[in-house]
Amino acid sequence: LADMKNVSPTYLKHQFLIAMPHMADPNFAQTLTYIVEHTANGAMGLVVNRPQELNLADILEQLRPEIDPPASCQHVPIYIGGPVQTDRGFVLHPTGPKYQAT
Repeated sequence: LADMKNVSPTYLKHQFLIAMPHMADPNFAQTLTYIVEHTANGAMGLVVNRPQELNLADILEQLRPEIDPPASCQHVPIYIGGPVQTDRGFVLHPTGPKYQAT
């Protein structure tokens, strides 16, 4: 136990968690979760395999009804990110240009 002082913690940031086949919690059963942040203070992940009937055009119309969204947005799916903070949205995008909030 004394040797554990020198062991650095292993965090799961930028990893995927696959739900075990017999996961009983319906919030996480059959999910693939991307771990966005994981520190000694806690963790945050996004479920990335639960698509909704909404698409990006539907969301943009709700945010800015006076502007017609591009037709290509109708083909961009929206996913439930998980059971926590469902009033927030996150955009997962490939690496490349850094934006202010990425």
